[in-house]
Amino acid sequence: MIFRIVWESLARRRRRKALSVFAVTLGIAVTAAVATLTLDVGDKVNRELRSFGANISVTPAADGLPVAVGGVDYRPAGAGAFLSESSLASLKQIFWRNNIVAFAPYLDVPATLKGRTVVVTGSWFDKVVINDKSEFFATGLKPLHPTWNISGKWPADNDAKGILVGSRVAEALNLHLGQALTFVATRNSDPNSPARSAEFIVRGILESGGAEDDQALAPLASVQRWVGLEGKVRRVEVSALTKPEDDFARTDISRLSPAEHDRWYCTPYALSIAYQIQEAIPGAQAQPVYRVADSEGRIVNRVGVLMALLVAAALVAAGLAVASMMLATVLERRAEIGLFKALGATDARVAAVFLLEASAIGVLGGVAGYFFGSLLAWRLALSVFGSGVGLHWVVLPVCLAAALAVTLAGSALPLGRALRITPSLALRD
Repeated sequence: MIFRIVWESLARRRRRKALSVFAVTLGIAVTAAVATLTLDVGDKVNRELRSFGANISVTPAADGLPVAVGGVDYRPAGAGAFLSESSLASLKQIFWRNNIVAFAPYLDVPATLKGRTVVVTGSWFDKVVINDKSEFFATGLKPLHPTWNISGKWPADNDAKGILVGSRVAEALNLHLGQALTFVATRNSDPNSPARSAEFIVRGILESGGAEDDQALAPLASVQRWVGLEGKVRRVEVSALTKPEDDFARTDISRLSPAEHDRWYCTPYALSIAYQIQEAIPGAQAQPVYRVADSEGRIVNRVGVLMALLVAAALVAAGLAVASMMLATVLERRAEIGLFKALGATDARVAAVFLLEASAIGVLGGVAGYFFGSLLAWRLALSVFGSGVGLHWVVLPVCLAAALAVTLAGSALPLGRALRITPSLALRD
């Protein structure tokens, strides 16, 4: 009998019920879209933020006091300690290896070109690293800095003469594509050592907006042969997907209990990934680049707060819409409720009628909102990231639970008013 009453109530007031379902659908659609984007494009957001540059720097632990300006080491090429190029494949063997998006080694050689001091930096452009003879990982400057603007083309790693010239250097010296250049390396600490020169051909002109515009970038192997440091690199820049740091991230690990250490180690903080890099590469010291890491953390946190506020506002608006519709229904059905009570219905029975109506509205709105929100998330991901997202069925139970919570919360005040109706007064009116 009670289900028949609920069914007839839904069928008689279809317009009002449809408006309630529509309000719940809109609120749940926002929730579903945010949840889908969080699940599916979280890594895409982090990868977009990776265009800021590397967030972990790896240098030799035994190196002396560096002489670096703008991230460039200006010491003579033979001074200081080095890292082994062959050990860099170990970066893809740490616990958080899948969070390593890209990395590139650097070997800086201060040199002169047409009377101007120019740092020639040897690095990988688009290098395939083989890990355990089974995994292939493409890395280098191209994936590390995807936003760099290149006029011309990237040199190949096997192009011994290819070089990228920074835009400010090219402008100051009137350099152009295809031009042959002769660089003379700065002498090392031995005054009797000969000055070494190397010839390169301009393959591209780089505009990065950073210190690289005052440098020249050449294949690492060519620079190593030039200065006689085969297999050696000065530093490594690593781009990794990380979690924004909190107080626990910067805890002194020597004071952590074993359980706390495992929790810290298994959380993708920039510090924990840097710690694992030090374990993987002998003689290395890895430090987060806090300027980049902190900027990313602030962006991710602010976006998360904004999305949470958006969901909360949508659900509150849906709840208020349901409350107004349900209150109007209670006022219209005062006589019906009074008659129902006069015939012996208890407050629980009256409440069950309204709660079942609200539950039906919530289920319909939750299902419709899930599919509409998934479509909205697909369109947003396609327009922002260039690739859509799929359906995540794990979001459906969350949407149904949120829809039921919204409709039941919105029905609380009207239901309280319905239970206070006196049968004699309702029937007399």
